[in-house]
Amino acid sequence: MKKIILSCLSLCAMSSLAFAGGDIVPDVKPVVMEEVLSGNPSMAVGLKVGTLGLGLDISKSITQKLNLRLNVNGATYTTTDTQEGIEYDFDLELVTAGLLLDYYPMDNEFRVSAGAYYNGNEFTLDAKASGGTYTIGGNTYDARGVSLKGLVDFDELAPYIGIGWGNSTKKAGWGFSVDLGVMYHGEPNVDLTAVCDPTLVAGGTGTCATINTDVVTEEQDLLNELSDYKLYPVVSVGVTYTF
Repeated sequence: MKKIILSCLSLCAMSSLAFAGGDIVPDVKPVVMEEVLSGNPSMAVGLKVGTLGLGLDISKSITQKLNLRLNVNGATYTTTDTQEGIEYDFDLELVTAGLLLDYYPMDNEFRVSAGAYYNGNEFTLDAKASGGTYTIGGNTYDARGVSLKGLVDFDELAPYIGIGWGNSTKKAGWGFSVDLGVMYHGEPNVDLTAVCDPTLVAGGTGTCATINTDVVTEEQDLLNELSDYKLYPVVSVGVTYTF
């Protein structure tokens, strides 16, 4: 689970205001408010890949040094790992959507980014029996009639801060981008559930009751192990196109 490590849903639209001269001055061109703000605004889209999965950026300039960026990402990943003596199949689902401000402090493409994500990242656990048994909460049980599943998720609102390279709205055409930052997704929520069939396990309902008690211990052990991982690393590279 340490390997897996394991943030807002907003759409931003900016409108243009224009005015035109009357019959007295028929050749006056419309004045776009965005041009007053940023001088030469533009919009860009980007495709990226990174620790949040496959991503899409939509960027819009606000001023010469400030861009507004909508970023959405997603991916699925499956692996196997052993935790607290139990081997689990992990199915990781990455789903994030963020609204970020990109600030360019210098006359180049270096940027400082901040904002927040809707964080739908989570992973499910499905325990695998070892030698026909499970060891749960320090006790060993016959795997017949017993299954152990779980869900781990995080805070839905996740603040983000980072740095990067690439000003996709600066000039038309293709560009390159890099992002490096962290998303604070808080302490994980861990939910383990044992399904026990008393007609198949030795000891019947008494054994099932004991298993459910041991699952609470196992759940707390997993929570303690993950409690230090409140930050999720965000690293990505991509290409952009400016209109």
